[in-house]
Amino acid sequence: MLNERHIGDLMLTEIESAERPSVVLDVERAMSTARRQRRLAQGAGAALLAVALTVGGLTVPDLLTPDRPPAPAPFGTTPADGETGLPVALTTVDPQRVYVRFGWLPDGLRDLQYQAGLLLSGPGVHLSASNGRTDDQRQFVAVSLLPKDVQPSAPQRDSGELALARATEAGPELNGGPSVFTSYSGAEKPEAILRWEYAPKGWAQVRVFGVQPDARDAAVQVARSLRFDTSLVPMPATVTGLPANLGLITVDVSESLDEPLTWYLGMTWTAEPGTEPGRQRARTLSLGVSRYRNITDPTARGYVDPNTTLDGHPARFTGENGNESLTVYDVHGVNVSIDDSALLPTGGTRALFPAVTLVADPANWHTHLAR
Repeated sequence: MLNERHIGDLMLTEIESAERPSVVLDVERAMSTARRQRRLAQGAGAALLAVALTVGGLTVPDLLTPDRPPAPAPFGTTPADGETGLPVALTTVDPQRVYVRFGWLPDGLRDLQYQAGLLLSGPGVHLSASNGRTDDQRQFVAVSLLPKDVQPSAPQRDSGELALARATEAGPELNGGPSVFTSYSGAEKPEAILRWEYAPKGWAQVRVFGVQPDARDAAVQVARSLRFDTSLVPMPATVTGLPANLGLITVDVSESLDEPLTWYLGMTWTAEPGTEPGRQRARTLSLGVSRYRNITDPTARGYVDPNTTLDGHPARFTGENGNESLTVYDVHGVNVSIDDSALLPTGGTRALFPAVTLVADPANWHTHLAR
């Protein structure tokens, strides 16, 4: 059984992942491990989730009935100066939509991530790029789109100390209106936080951390080159036969543009859409697909560790008290992971695996993040 502090550390890690970019592209194993550990202590985990999600006074609308604005210029075109937003603010966030994409990025930021739907920080959209470092050389750019009437919050600090707002200064005109630079205490490296309304009463934020020589100039360039639309998130797989009461609440996409190329796409469903976030995230079904790599070092993330086979593929299955975790390795060059917190019947992860249909040549598939 995990103690309360361990559970709290896991929750903090995931909360921060919704605000700043992943620095480890083996997201599939990390998320799967966190889910399994949470399920070993569902009561305490759900309580901590509810507390974490209450901070900032966020409310969660029904994420399954999004108010989708019309799509502007298609991806790949250069937005006109100042068109850094959507026609209307998001009242709900459809996890299956790509609301924002990078245009320009500083050199060296090769690890990319996109999340939409119910994040652990609340409903919203997160887009980030990092250099993959966790030391004092860490650099990243993070973009957030918040639902209508939700205010941006203070950044998370590695020290755990509360970041206090300091001075604000006017920024350039963005989306036909003013923007503002906001500074906070506790920044470990040069940082710029630029905010503006991507639509009336809908806030966007670009946070640039550790980028030289001028973080503010970089933030402005990133903001002005962002591409906004509402196209569907490309998927490497589809799944059929899910229980009718399950609703999709989150899509998480990551890709590294370095060699060897790695990517991950995860989808999370809940049986309780439209309720408070703690309940939605406490019991979930998730499907993850990632590019297969035969990692043989037991100490490495993503270690290939089968204990059974499924349809002729090496697999790892664990199950306890109705909670199941299944990873099937090297299915036409990808790993398929299914994690269920007692939303499916016993053996449900094994039964669901044949209902997962991969795209042609999935090993060479790319996310929408590969610009």
